[in-house]
Amino acid sequence: MKIFTSALLLLAAMPVIAKQEMTGLSMELLSMGLSLMLVVVLIIGLGLLVKKFNPNLGNSKDFRVIRSLPLGTKERLMVIEIDDKQHLLGVTPHSINYLYQLEQPLEEAQVPAFAKELGRFVGRQNNKNSSYD
Repeated sequence: MKIFTSALLLLAAMPVIAKQEMTGLSMELLSMGLSLMLVVVLIIGLGLLVKKFNPNLGNSKDFRVIRSLPLGTKERLMVIEIDDKQHLLGVTPHSINYLYQLEQPLEEAQVPAFAKELGRFVGRQNNKNSSYD
């Protein structure tokens, strides 16, 4: 978050810096550096956004994540489906605890269209990388 704040401050200070006597190469280097920082901050921000929304890209026939509820930065409750039975799990960085078998199944949460397309793209890339031609 500090990187994002410092990048915004530098972008806000750009007109003040431009008014000073900077010419030629130094102005171009400053502009290029700020553009590079903006791109890096944008990539990090989008990565955090995708991680936050957890599009559940790893579902298969036998094992599906039905719902996931974040409880903290690294803790979450998950409802998974195995053999047509739904189970509630508590997941932390150090352990996965079985909590309960649901009596009435929950419906699978709707995945946004962007996450579906990203899942298809990632699946296609994994299939290309796993071939032994």
